[in-house]
Amino acid sequence: MKLKNKIYLSELALLSVAFIWGGGFIVVKNSLEALSPLWLMALRFILAAVFLAVIFYKKLKLIDKGSIIAGAVCGIFIYLAFVLQTVGIKYTTASKNALLTATYVVFTPFIFWFFGKKKPKATQIAAAFLCFAGIALLMFDGSFGSVNKGDLLTIMCGLVFAIHISLLGIYSKKHDPIVLTIIQMAACAIIGLAMAVAFDSPPEKINGQTWMSIVYLGVLSTSFAYLVQTVAQKYTPPSHTSLIMSLECVIGSVLSIIIFKDVFTPLMWAGGALTFGSILLSQYTNSKEEESIKEKLVLSDLSRN
Repeated sequence: MKLKNKIYLSELALLSVAFIWGGGFIVVKNSLEALSPLWLMALRFILAAVFLAVIFYKKLKLIDKGSIIAGAVCGIFIYLAFVLQTVGIKYTTASKNALLTATYVVFTPFIFWFFGKKKPKATQIAAAFLCFAGIALLMFDGSFGSVNKGDLLTIMCGLVFAIHISLLGIYSKKHDPIVLTIIQMAACAIIGLAMAVAFDSPPEKINGQTWMSIVYLGVLSTSFAYLVQTVAQKYTPPSHTSLIMSLECVIGSVLSIIIFKDVFTPLMWAGGALTFGSILLSQYTNSKEEESIKEKLVLSDLSRN
């Protein structure tokens, strides 16, 4: 397959992930009426891990020490990010949860700078200040000094997601992406089940609608989404990946306003606009540099085949 075709397919696949994750905010908010955050996380990741292992069982023989370590490290950060997001959405609206989660796009260049020694561009630094201004307006509830803990947990979630994206950008070049995804989900399942059993009571009854939500979250929003992300990042730089997937915040916010009738004050609309504007600004990079990075990644991959 030609270089450009691989790039376009990767970006199209990442766009599909953004739509799935956008709908995921609605599904999670509804599911928390029947399940606690820890048990929702446990069931979600157990289903995801089993689904991937069954579909790609032939890949299990490729698991080695290096992929186990890389997948486990990434899995820890995925689980932590989702715990922060899932608990956070209990105390804030789904629309604000979607917007604040997407701050990982602004955090990613700075985290990648720490790991890869690549200094963020001036526009990305400016975007960080713009993002914090937007966050301040989104979190303002009429009194200074009062912070919604759901909003705060969601911002922390964005930071952890940025760490995961940066690490995945490194590990996905060294290990089979499917194997890496299976191990990530398995690590999340093990951690999730242990945390649920240790700190929460098991659900007494799960109705059919909740099971459908778990299937959506486990198969589409987790298995499919992270498999696509891991494969696509072989051809797409972390900063570009986070830009495409940041569309989930717009999709999630719009759906939340329509379905849950979330109320946005003028200040919150301004904050949402600033936050999303910062997401776009942070990814304003020289197109030639992006294409050069992509080409090197793809050529490196093709040379191994």
